[in-house]
Amino acid sequence: MFSRRRTKLIGFIITETSAIGALLLAGIFAVSLKPADPTLILSINIVTIVAAAAVAIIPIAFFAIAPILPRTGR
Repeated sequence: MFSRRRTKLIGFIITETSAIGALLLAGIFAVSLKPADPTLILSINIVTIVAAAAVAIIPIAFFAIAPILPRTGR
């Protein structure tokens, strides 16, 4: 029981850290470089929005959806 919970928590931490890192990286890239190419600006904005949505959705996906557990023999 604790192994499943711990594995789920470790997976959550890794996934959330990756999403936050992508969000920070895209935000820093957009603010510091200020690219002149409109296509590059659009792609940076899309990556930032997708990363922000992922940061918001990941906790819901990990913890709000109840797992389907096998029935016990009682």
